[in-house]
Amino acid sequence: MQSQQKFSFLRSFLRTFGLSPKNVDDIISRVGNLLSGTGRKVADLRQYPYLLRDNFLSPAELSFYLVLKNLVGDRAVISTKVNLGDLFYVKSHDRSVFRTYTNKVDRKHVDFLLCDPKTIHPLVGIELDDKSHQRSDRKTRDEFVEMVFRAAQMPLLRVPAQRAYSSVELASLLRPHIKLDPAEIPSLPIILDKENTAPRCPKCGLDMVLRTAKKGSSQGAQFWGCPAFPSCRGILAYVPTNLANLVMEKEEI
Repeated sequence: MQSQQKFSFLRSFLRTFGLSPKNVDDIISRVGNLLSGTGRKVADLRQYPYLLRDNFLSPAELSFYLVLKNLVGDRAVISTKVNLGDLFYVKSHDRSVFRTYTNKVDRKHVDFLLCDPKTIHPLVGIELDDKSHQRSDRKTRDEFVEMVFRAAQMPLLRVPAQRAYSSVELASLLRPHIKLDPAEIPSLPIILDKENTAPRCPKCGLDMVLRTAKKGSSQGAQFWGCPAFPSCRGILAYVPTNLANLVMEKEEI
């Protein structure tokens, strides 16, 4: 009864088309259900077999991201895993060539992209190379990506994945593309343990880094700390086995 009163104008309008009362009632019912939401079908989630990945970034990528973020500060916006199809486009009047080369970049991404903080204009791409890049198929892929960046006149830096990163060396790589004042380069942890393998964080599972306590009763003592600190505060005791193989720049926490 309420729907009949609410849609009296629509009912009169539909009758002008010669629709039967039954058809008019059916249309009014459908419109009412659509507006109230009762006519919407409940999606079957079994048709969408998606799960959230455990790690959007690998432990090595996350460690490098934290070092990079500490280095560039607010001088650049760091985007991760940027699809080349969102970064570059193909210019060709040949439809076949256009589709072929568009497909080639759509299936690839760059590990890190540094952008201007005011305009988000891309400044430089960074590829973090682990051992997988030594495979022949990855070498072919890397050569193609480098040529894409070169053709688009976009700089691309390649940084070997490692347990230790020098703030001075990274700054020298980035300085041609981002304004970095040498006096403002932060003191980053430089961890290199050739004998021991860093343990995994008991809380989040990342590869831990060696740090030195600067405060409290444990001042001066070394310990394994999570690279995601302060969002993760996992720690483990450190027992040195060969100090001659350990190079570390102390980090204040």
